[in-house]
Amino acid sequence: MFRCMIMMMLLSTQLVVAKDVIDNQTYLSQTKQVSDNVWIGGQPTEQDFKQLNVDSIDAVINTRTATEVEQLNFNESKLTSELGLTYDLLEVGKGHPYSPAKLAEFNTLMQSKSDQNILLHCRSGNRATQLYTAWLIKYQGQSEKQALEAIGSSEKQLNEAVKTLLGQ
Repeated sequence: MFRCMIMMMLLSTQLVVAKDVIDNQTYLSQTKQVSDNVWIGGQPTEQDFKQLNVDSIDAVINTRTATEVEQLNFNESKLTSELGLTYDLLEVGKGHPYSPAKLAEFNTLMQSKSDQNILLHCRSGNRATQLYTAWLIKYQGQSEKQALEAIGSSEKQLNEAVKTLLGQ
């Protein structure tokens, strides 16, 4: 009986430690670093943004729609400004389709922030990843294979969203 109690206590302690490790992961550790200065992830929380400032992110490019952003329980633009981060909303989604013009807008943002550490995000990271992939091909001269490898994809072909951004 005593041994059983000891085992239960040890197991309980391990579960608490494991939960603490998971809870203490930073937002950036859960994103994809796709270059020396670019990370792609899903929607950060208000607390994540405060951590980003500590983690030396300088700029945020949000690829959600204004309608989606309005549904958050905090004002992302205001918060990033208060934290000293530059913030841009490049709407992609309902009413704001993928297009070569959207990719050109993205290129302008990326050029203006080339000396900054950038977080690209949307709800899940997919839209941001698709824009970044197309940007690597069109504006950075990478092959499709190189671009897919840069984002950590195991795919062999571009998806339809990336092809649309490239005008294909």
